Amino acid sequence: MKIEIKLIPDGLDLAKEIQDGMPVDKMQDACPIATQDVETNEENQRFAIKDHQYGPAVNPEESCGTCSVFNITEHMQQCMKDESGEVGYCQLLKFMCSAKNSCAAWEEGGPLSDLPCECGNPDCGCGMDED
Repeated sequence: MKIEIKLIPDGLDLAKEIQDGMPVDKMQDACPIATQDVETNEENQRFAIKDHQYGPAVNPEESCGTCSVFNITEHMQQCMKDESGEVGYCQLLKFMCSAKNSCAAWEEGGPLSDLPCECGNPDCGCGMDED
């Protein structure tokens, strides 16, 4: 028996997609609803402000731009139609957020990126051989 697990993008109505016959492989390329619908993004941002104290970062080292759920992959940048590098998608709270802000849900280890490592980042290990 073979079991295959795939990640489904945020905001997709999976029942509708399957009913319409959309292959799961194509769902991976879909954009989260909050990147396409302003009202959804604003609603999710209001939730982040109210329940997770989203706002200007008190400590720049714990800003959204360094959070493990801050997604700035090339695909997500295309979804958000942002080229500034200052906006990312919060995979946890499901809204587009500023790299300079922070919230109580901040988690070390980010951002999520498909860009090459920056050697100025001490956690990166650029130029070091991995064992």
